[in-house]
Amino acid sequence: MMTQRLWLGLAVVYTCTAVVQLYLLASTGAVWAGTLTAVGFVAALLCVLAAWKAPKRERDDTREIDSHQS
Repeated sequence: MMTQRLWLGLAVVYTCTAVVQLYLLASTGAVWAGTLTAVGFVAALLCVLAAWKAPKRERDDTREIDSHQS
């Protein structure tokens, strides 16, 4: 659960950064802002996917530890 929250928090940070870059793109027309916007949204999407997979990975790790203790 902790890992999932960390990934989601990172996704929020990337999304906020991408929104700021999107504003810069709209207000100045800077190409670099558009590039950073796209990169930010892709990074946020990847963080959400990592958060989605994190609970399964933690459960699998716990099962592996429990099987070694038996």
